[in-house]
Amino acid sequence: MKNLIKSVKLSEGFRSKVYKCTEGYDTIGYGFAIKDLVMDEDIAEIILERKLKSLVSRVNKKFPFVEDLPESIQEVVYEMCFQMGLSGFSKFKKTIQLLRLGDYEASSVEMLDSRWAKQTPNRAKRLSDIVKNG
Repeated sequence: MKNLIKSVKLSEGFRSKVYKCTEGYDTIGYGFAIKDLVMDEDIAEIILERKLKSLVSRVNKKFPFVEDLPESIQEVVYEMCFQMGLSGFSKFKKTIQLLRLGDYEASSVEMLDSRWAKQTPNRAKRLSDIVKNG
């Protein structure tokens, strides 16, 4: 198996981003056609953990005050950034300012006054409740 893996890696090469293979299929990694991929949950958890570690670092760099928030509220911010991207969360100017000031109740209300809350109401309500309870 080791020699086979080595040979396939040599032939395919590694690409960290999606590309079109010679047959026109979206492909990633060592020639994995996305249409044929089946993701095992343990692999998805590894990817999620790596993405979240990177995201937490970027969020803390852009919004240093987040590290001083209660852990449960930090996790809400990180989850919102995961869902909407850092640029999407950045548009929550009032929410961010209220979090910075420690006004969690007003911040939780502000979170629900958004297109995000209309699009994903259950998640928004759950995360807003966490912030409200500080």
